[in-house]
Amino acid sequence: MKNWIFTLLSLAFTFTYSASIAEQNRSNNQQWVVLNYWSVNCAPCRIEIPELNKLFKELKAENIRLVGINFDEDTRERTVILAEKMGIEFPTLRQEQVNALRVSSPHVLPTTVILSPNGIEKGRLIGAQTKDSIKAMLGQLIGVTQ
Repeated sequence: MKNWIFTLLSLAFTFTYSASIAEQNRSNNQQWVVLNYWSVNCAPCRIEIPELNKLFKELKAENIRLVGINFDEDTRERTVILAEKMGIEFPTLRQEQVNALRVSSPHVLPTTVILSPNGIEKGRLIGAQTKDSIKAMLGQLIGVTQ
């Protein structure tokens, strides 16, 4: 189950958040994954969204997948609506969709978790981040340039 979920995360997602967002299909499952846990009621989560949107576009060229995780217990449909209203331009899943990864749930939001291609947690950043702070962590782990 763990491998199946990680493969799902690593593949391009084809969720429609708005007419302006369409993910391209890619089948490379050897990607590092950056998970960002957010909640609609979390002010710092909302503050970091523009930075994460920029990071999402930059990481595509680095073969790194950025995925948002709705920490709340919303339905898939509600998660998609909330992501659109919040201006999230990267794929977003529900918490229960990533539980099989055995990544410990965050105690503080927002939290950003970096997973290696085999699904092992390699880094965790607590609180609102900038694209530069996340890229700095990625740089330490895998040599991503600023």
